[in-house]
Amino acid sequence: MRFTSIRQKASLSILAISLVAFFMVGIGWQSMRVSEASLSEFESETLPEISTSLTLAEGVAQLAAIAPYTAGSGRPFQLQTESERIHRRILELRGVADSLTDSAFQQDIDKRLDDLQTTLEELVALVREELYLREDSLAQQFRIRQLPLNDDAASVTNQQGLVWLLQLLESPSLVPESILESLKLSEQNEQVASIADDLLMAHRRLNQIQERKNYLLIAIRAKSEQLSKHVSDFVGGLQKKVSRQRQEVSTFVARGQNWIIGISVFLLLGLTRLYWYSQRMTKDLGVVTNDMEQLSLGRVDSKHTGIRRNDEIGTLADTFEVFRRDALRRLEVTAELSEQKRLLETIFDNMNDGLSVFSAKGALVAWNVGYQKLFDLSDDDLHVGMAIDDVQNLINQGQHKNLNLENQQVHMEEVNVSRHLRFQSFERHFDSGKIIEFRSKPMPEGGFVTLYTDLTERKSVESQLRQAQKMEMLGQLTGGVAHDFNNLLAAIMGNLQMLSDSRPQTEDQARYIERALVVSEKSSNLVQRLLAFSRRQQLFPVPIGIDDLIEGMLDLVEYSVGSHIVVESDLQCPDVVSLIDPSQLENALLNLSLNSASAMPDGGRLAFSTKLCTLPDSDVPAIRIRVEDSGDGIDDDVIGRIFEPFFTTKPVGKGSGLGLSMIYGFVKQSGGEIKVTSEKGKWTRVCLFLPQQITSPDLILDSGEAAEEKGLNQGVIVLPELSLVWLVEDDEEVCRVMREQLEKMGFMVQTFECAEAVMNALNKAIVPDAIVSDVNLAGTMSGVELAHSLNSDLSGFTGPILLMSGLPKDELKQKYQLKDDDLFISKPFTIKELNQIFQIER
Repeated sequence: MRFTSIRQKASLSILAISLVAFFMVGIGWQSMRVSEASLSEFESETLPEISTSLTLAEGVAQLAAIAPYTAGSGRPFQLQTESERIHRRILELRGVADSLTDSAFQQDIDKRLDDLQTTLEELVALVREELYLREDSLAQQFRIRQLPLNDDAASVTNQQGLVWLLQLLESPSLVPESILESLKLSEQNEQVASIADDLLMAHRRLNQIQERKNYLLIAIRAKSEQLSKHVSDFVGGLQKKVSRQRQEVSTFVARGQNWIIGISVFLLLGLTRLYWYSQRMTKDLGVVTNDMEQLSLGRVDSKHTGIRRNDEIGTLADTFEVFRRDALRRLEVTAELSEQKRLLETIFDNMNDGLSVFSAKGALVAWNVGYQKLFDLSDDDLHVGMAIDDVQNLINQGQHKNLNLENQQVHMEEVNVSRHLRFQSFERHFDSGKIIEFRSKPMPEGGFVTLYTDLTERKSVESQLRQAQKMEMLGQLTGGVAHDFNNLLAAIMGNLQMLSDSRPQTEDQARYIERALVVSEKSSNLVQRLLAFSRRQQLFPVPIGIDDLIEGMLDLVEYSVGSHIVVESDLQCPDVVSLIDPSQLENALLNLSLNSASAMPDGGRLAFSTKLCTLPDSDVPAIRIRVEDSGDGIDDDVIGRIFEPFFTTKPVGKGSGLGLSMIYGFVKQSGGEIKVTSEKGKWTRVCLFLPQQITSPDLILDSGEAAEEKGLNQGVIVLPELSLVWLVEDDEEVCRVMREQLEKMGFMVQTFECAEAVMNALNKAIVPDAIVSDVNLAGTMSGVELAHSLNSDLSGFTGPILLMSGLPKDELKQKYQLKDDDLFISKPFTIKELNQIFQIER
């Protein structure tokens, strides 16, 4: 049996099918080319020509329609308008005719247009002459009125008048001559005869013009219809040409379709033959493949294939028999080794941490994908047998420092020696912020294995947690201190105000008291700045355009920082609104500007810019305000503490250290974020991220609403003189001062330390006219709970209740459920503010 190759059989089959397919493609391509050419000819010649011809016919018809309007023009300006309109139409028609591709047809159209134009121009000239004659008749009227009256004038009989009327109906053109003859106007004096002759000549000329106009209108209509018919005949010829060409294309396509059908039948027979052959071949290959698969699965009970062929499949079946006998002996061992290798490779390659193995001679033995990703290495950077020095040169790129667990410097030369002997662990801190932990352990046969862990995220989270805990602790501390300090200031300011009102005083005493009051006011402002840091200050947010606010304070900034500093702005958010306290934002930006000016004593650049963004680590829309200077910058060991209260790098007495802490608390309390970056000796950049606010008329506060939001819901309490006022205050010093102030105002005062004592006294003592109570009291009931309980219908007390506290109103609302309609005054307050609330009824 002659050997026949499967490759030859398959190649011949594929070649035959390919030739048939290419032949079909050629026929299809030729058909498409011819169709495309026919279609192109149709589009480029026929359709534009037909469209142009129809446009020409329509234009001629419109021109013929204009002629009667021109002939009936009664004013010179109307005639001029119609004449220009005809001239434009003629020019348009000539432009359309010039676009025709058939030269013979184009020349014929030009001749017909010339004839039509000549006729129209003659019509315009006749109408113009007619208007001139009618204008002359007006002058004749003036001459007739100037004629003297003549008693001997001829009379007209009734019969003659009726004859003239009859002639007007039957032959109007003969009436003027009949009148002239009957009245013998030509035999009158010279002036009358002249007027009569002129009018008769004008009448005859007008009759001639009218007859010529009628003829020209008929001629124009006839020429228009002839031109339209000529165009229609031309369009009909083109349509016949298109139909003939379409028939030719259809014939060619039908012939191509017959060829394609015949070739498709031949191709179907070839594919059927190829399918039958492939089925037989795949069946034999399936037998061999199944036996090989059974063998690969470890099943050794497969039988001989029994295939007898004189091609590659027969050779494959014979060879497989030889291979099967040898492979069965190794199948069991190979399967076990493969399973172990696959398990180890899976573990090695899927580790999150990097791993490298070095031999006792310091040569690279193995590494995993995590090692390459951790140090940004490609597959070409590493190879087996690479020296440890070369590897470390690759992974040491970028500025870094190696530190042990005690944050002491580690030298790699010592580590490389110790790795072969004992466990080694250290951290590599890159300047980019990336931190990698190295843990090396020696191997029994020599060399060492090292595990690399990326600690960047964990260290960052730990640092943020420590910073957040520190700032939270400082916030709680400053909030508590501010509350207690407000109580102390209330006592101090109250005593100073009463001392200021006491008489007699020397000038020195008055000056000392005034100084102490000024220092007390400054202390009160210091408390507000502490509350700002702890995010407990009272804010008065309103919808405000950030760009407008910054642009409005640039003049103040330029004046504050001095002429030696250039102030620039790049405001990219003109329509963005944020719900923010504008005065606090202005103070924050001014503080940042003054800090920048301090860092640029020799002058520099201060830039303000805004940009749309989102809050850091959030999808909340925000606006970023960036304040950047070209000053000395901030040290790395200082930048982490700049928001701490009372921390400052300025000399003693030059700064309180509360500026940035106040900005930090204000931004946080407003729902935003603040980021500070700096490069020592080059620049400092402070970015404030404030949430955007959708602009709405409902959000804009009027003056009354703003006052209420500011906690100024104090109201006015009108009481008669010597009214009884109960004072509830657990701080002894504040209680003593408040009592003396109220008594000085003309009230009788009774004091209580807690709300429970007030509730008990209501059932036993005289009901007071008013109650003044602190919010945070010694007992279990707060001042707010006392006020709400007394305001209920069950208590029987109907007088006013004034609440006071050194805590912000927002915190009182959250912690003590203070209501907006509760009467409230913030500590410390002046006796003037107290007088504004309590008024004596005279």
